[in-house]
Amino acid sequence: MDDNHNVTGLLKLENPLNELLKQGAQQLLAQAIEAEVQALLDNFESLHVNGKQAVVRNAHLPGRTLQTGLGDISVKVPKVRDRTGRGDQV
Repeated sequence: MDDNHNVTGLLKLENPLNELLKQGAQQLLAQAIEAEVQALLDNFESLHVNGKQAVVRNAHLPGRTLQTGLGDISVKVPKVRDRTGRGDQV
């Protein structure tokens, strides 16, 4: 078998600008998720069950990875708990 071929392995270049863009995208996505969760909580702020707020934050879901053109970006998604027992009616 001939070892002469023109296949070249690809190298992943670490580019500081790429890393900066990925970090910016990650921060922007985190801010958008937090704003959406806060808007949801504000929407149900007046709803109470047994003297407590019915819809509350409850830690975070396990981290997730999103694939982007810049590479993988990890995100943390907050959990929201509905104490009313009505499920998707809230």
